[in-house]
Amino acid sequence: MIADLDAALLEAGSTIQLRKTNTAVGQISVRARVRFYKPDEIVGIIQQGDSKVVLSPTGLGAFGVPPQNGFVVVDGAPRRIVSANPIEIVDTLVRIELQVRG
Repeated sequence: MIADLDAALLEAGSTIQLRKTNTAVGQISVRARVRFYKPDEIVGIIQQGDSKVVLSPTGLGAFGVPPQNGFVVVDGAPRRIVSANPIEIVDTLVRIELQVRG
């Protein structure tokens, strides 16, 4: 599953930066799929203008799962992580979905 996600992100994703705080210190670059939420997905804490960012655990290393209130830099603009949803299958992290705002 991870290899399939990595291949899809390589083909259709873009390079973004992950930050634990709003500084470039300790940031890492990874491939991700970034898209705005569809109108029918705007429920709960999701607001118009928020984006969904899908990441693979590949390349995260010591950075780990991006923290809530961390930052994703997309096209040079930092966007705050509202929530992080790590997805595990049989105790193995296979995908991370972030809700970002800004």
